[in-house]
Amino acid sequence: MILSGALRPGTKVPEQALAQQLEVSRTPLREALKALSVEGLVTLMPNRGASVSEVSAAQLDDLLPVMGVLEELGAELLCRALDAAPAEERAAMLAQLEQLHAEILAGHAGRDAARFRKANKAFHEALIEMGGNGALLELYRIALARMHMSRFLAEKSEADWNAAMQDHEAIMAALRAGDGALAGRLLRDHVEQTVRRAVLGAIARPG
Repeated sequence: MILSGALRPGTKVPEQALAQQLEVSRTPLREALKALSVEGLVTLMPNRGASVSEVSAAQLDDLLPVMGVLEELGAELLCRALDAAPAEERAAMLAQLEQLHAEILAGHAGRDAARFRKANKAFHEALIEMGGNGALLELYRIALARMHMSRFLAEKSEADWNAAMQDHEAIMAALRAGDGALAGRLLRDHVEQTVRRAVLGAIARPG
């Protein structure tokens, strides 16, 4: 609900209504909120319940280089996994990434920001998951969830979306070639430069 926008940053979590909707007691719901607070998605307020965490520009500025390092490692591990996989499995892995990449292209071509964001999130997460490192995937999902919250802060410009697409084309080409080092550098640059300009620039723009 938080990641879909049904519960937006800064709003109070309606515990009683949620418990009824989910058909659970308040105790497991509160345990879930504690877990989400550890991930930074929820802020617990003593004697006042919980609210959906807000993401500031400063927090995103700190998070982006971490995301860049995680994605760089993910690309390198993925290419190692592709090299080690039997031909049929390798083809299936690349086909999944190609399908997600095509969905990103379709979202961009149709100026459908929601479709673009959904496919983009799935692509990056699949890339990390295919690398086969469970600890990296766990850390990445936590960072990704916080990063995903930034979409509520402002809309990116057309130039931002176009730059992101150019990055993705280059990243996909490197993955097709099995060049993990290049794919990793491109992903890190994508996060630390293109995404940084887009997200923080959008926040800084008036209105």
